Amino acid sequence: MASETFYTTYKNYLERYVCEGGTEGVLLEAYQDLACSLDDNHVQAANILDIHTRALREVMGIRRDSDSIQWIYIDRATEFLAQILVVIDTFLLQLKDRIEHDPLTGLYNRLALYPILNHLLKEAQEKGKPLVVAMLDLDNFKVINDQFGHRVGDEVLLATAGIIKKALRAGDKVVRYGGEEFVIILADTSLHRAQIALERIRSQIAGQRLLPGLDVPITVSIGATEFSGKGTTSVNDLIAQADEAMYRAKREGKNRVICGELGCTEEHLPGNP
Repeated sequence: MASETFYTTYKNYLERYVCEGGTEGVLLEAYQDLACSLDDNHVQAANILDIHTRALREVMGIRRDSDSIQWIYIDRATEFLAQILVVIDTFLLQLKDRIEHDPLTGLYNRLALYPILNHLLKEAQEKGKPLVVAMLDLDNFKVINDQFGHRVGDEVLLATAGIIKKALRAGDKVVRYGGEEFVIILADTSLHRAQIALERIRSQIAGQRLLPGLDVPITVSIGATEFSGKGTTSVNDLIAQADEAMYRAKREGKNRVICGELGCTEEHLPGNP
């Protein structure tokens, strides 16, 4: 089994490190071999502390010369564990980054949305600052996939993601929510200011030929809602309000920006370029 292979490798390096004086060469070898053994499933299944404890018992059972010498071994074993955990931690961070990002666009994915939005909402509540959440959906995207294939559809998604990212500030967040839907989060931003940014995104997408050589217009419908910074709301409520506003934009003709019920200004920006 993979876990037993990892355990045996770990124990062998631990014993060498403990008994050979804590040499750096052993650590370097361990870094390479153990990191190669850590696939995604193994990281989830293996408990590194349990492995260390089990391996240490075996190693100490072999080298039980005297109490003082045992403590030297224990100190070295603990140092070994600390060094290995640095590698494990780096691996887990890389794994977390892969899990939370969409492989096609490189944007955050739905799994990352709730932690990000929860953090920004809490910050907005503490500071009394506004927060805008918008839902963007490509219009008639199924027609593009059906007529030109999913490869062309992927190119459209990539181009759309690029336009959105370039139009936002460094602190704003964009998430590929699923399929052709994107969630845009603008912190410390009023709904009126957000409308300007969102309208810019809408008009840029509508004004560019995202499918070179093909006379197919690409447009988006966007719905936005605001948390004013006062009172309380939830992440689910904000997403639901933005989603409903987006569907209103669809019903009213598509290719437009519409505000949700809460915090919506009376002035709506024009829907067509």
